[in-house]
Amino acid sequence: MASIRNLPLPTLRTFEAAARHQSFTKAASELNLTDSAVSHQIRRLEESLGCSLFIKSGRGVVLTDAGRVFAKTVTSAMQDILASALRLTDAEQVQGRLDIACPPMFANTWLAKNLYDFCEDHSAIECHVRLVENQRVHELTDIDVGISFGSGGWADRWSTLLAHVNIGPMCSPLLFERLGRTISQLSDLKAATLLHWDDGSEWRRWFNEAGASNYDQHTRHLYCSDLGMAIDLAVHGTGVALVSDTLSSSDLKRGILIKPFSFSIDAFGGWHVSCNTASINRPGVRLFLHWLLASFGREASWDTLPSS
Repeated sequence: MASIRNLPLPTLRTFEAAARHQSFTKAASELNLTDSAVSHQIRRLEESLGCSLFIKSGRGVVLTDAGRVFAKTVTSAMQDILASALRLTDAEQVQGRLDIACPPMFANTWLAKNLYDFCEDHSAIECHVRLVENQRVHELTDIDVGISFGSGGWADRWSTLLAHVNIGPMCSPLLFERLGRTISQLSDLKAATLLHWDDGSEWRRWFNEAGASNYDQHTRHLYCSDLGMAIDLAVHGTGVALVSDTLSSSDLKRGILIKPFSFSIDAFGGWHVSCNTASINRPGVRLFLHWLLASFGREASWDTLPSS
């Protein structure tokens, strides 16, 4: 019977190397072990698991079905451990200034509610946040990290997607109190005020795709030039705004905002983080990028960032 509780953990590194190279000899060379020591460790691991992990193939070895499943898990775990170790090492040594640029809509609705965690963990890093128009973020050359909405893919800098954006109606429970009713059907929106940060195009598209064109002609409207203000108005019960889960995640978790309808529309873009080549290898920048990616569930492995 397999003795999982006594799994020989030191053998996992040997297994990962042998699986990656498909060779005990190459694994032995990488780990400064003898071939017989690698074979012995693999045999111990197989006995503990109660299954074969490799079969011989020519001068090398190949993974069994069980070996492939186990290798995927072990490799991922080893990468996560390495990433954590590197971040801890950096965290003890990193200090200095970090310049971040993003539009007000991201700064006010997401960054302001989450940046405390990064600053608390890395108190020696001095963050400077600059608010600029969304289309200007990737044009700036004197900032370390930029966050902007768009299609991404800027040729002159590294960038990656944080979250694709869909938008849908959101409002506060305060609005229901003011209306004396809940909003659960499209017709209920006629009693509410629609909040806009554009010329009304997004709401018109939402109604059209929901199969209710011209509904917006029978409602009240309030226009402002910033999405952050539209969200604040919704939070205070003024009306209903079209918002993405990305920017409203904190308010949704606390019940400050709710989603009266599940239907959403594509915003034709997403939030991206970018970094200029002069800053990408600075430890403080890499710490921030790892924290930001993890916050959006994007920390798949250490390889997410370019090599330093």
